[in-house]
Amino acid sequence: MQTFKIWWNEYVLDLVETALPQFLASSEATSYLSEVIFQGSTLDLHCHDAQRQFAIHKKMESEKLLKDETSALIDSFPEPRKRCLQRKIDFQCSGWLSVIPVAGNHFDMSPNEFRDAIAIGYGRIPIDLPTHCDADGEVFSVNHALNCSKGGLVYGRHNELRDLNCSLLELAGLKQVISEPIVHETADKQLRADWAARGFWEPQKQALFDCCIVNPECSSLQHTLLQASFNQRKNKKIATYSKAAKARLASFTPILATCDAVFEKDAELYVKRLSAILSKKWKSTYSKTVGFIRARLQICILRSVSLCLRGCRTKWRGAGAEDAAAIPSTDKE
Repeated sequence: MQTFKIWWNEYVLDLVETALPQFLASSEATSYLSEVIFQGSTLDLHCHDAQRQFAIHKKMESEKLLKDETSALIDSFPEPRKRCLQRKIDFQCSGWLSVIPVAGNHFDMSPNEFRDAIAIGYGRIPIDLPTHCDADGEVFSVNHALNCSKGGLVYGRHNELRDLNCSLLELAGLKQVISEPIVHETADKQLRADWAARGFWEPQKQALFDCCIVNPECSSLQHTLLQASFNQRKNKKIATYSKAAKARLASFTPILATCDAVFEKDAELYVKRLSAILSKKWKSTYSKTVGFIRARLQICILRSVSLCLRGCRTKWRGAGAEDAAAIPSTDKE
């Protein structure tokens, strides 16, 4: 029977299965101390420490066997689900599951949003999806939903993250928070970042940010390591923006994340810096603030991903009159 459960970013012991082994290990670690207390003899700290270290070593060996067993279970899954589960173990992406779903903190999720987030997190197919895309008629799948740009849902996913970060930076009290700042402009072309704020990394210096939400299970990335996918997009954004940002005496930071809310290293640094600023303003502990910010960003991504799965990609047309010619005459003869 499986004694480890996979819960997003870590292995969690099954308490029912491991209660007795844990009790026996604890008893063994304190057996010498208990014997000394019962007999009233002199305590030898070296003997007690040796007994404790021996019990800890046995416990670590036992847990390693359990983890190997769980790793073997993960390896038995199909490759897409295996990659998905491994991401949850390797990266911190479960903060949103530990928060209380209070609407005032924007942590509330609809039943479909929550179910979709859990299903995608475990590499499963969400329930009640359409059979075909309403925009192009293609066979509908999770990958198609996350990649299909028709209807603006994929762009909306990007814009939701941009707008949330602008709001959080304004909450932090930073100056000149700008959505879509123009970094460089020519007669026929504009280079725009997603958001900017003065004084984020350095006092009085403008910081530019541009975000990208990656679908790691799309056909072009299925056989690529996640960090390699991040590096590819990161280098592309740096090549696009860094020179123009330097010319404007500003810094540039790419903010990358996956559709299941895994953040790239620079994005994690951004979250930590923003949390440090907000914790001082709110007079709150850093640990609580960083958990709050990370959960806000994760839920924002997961909600927008759910919209990609269940949102309409075609325009709605009303039956109302477009001009006065279609209005029946009400004049009395």
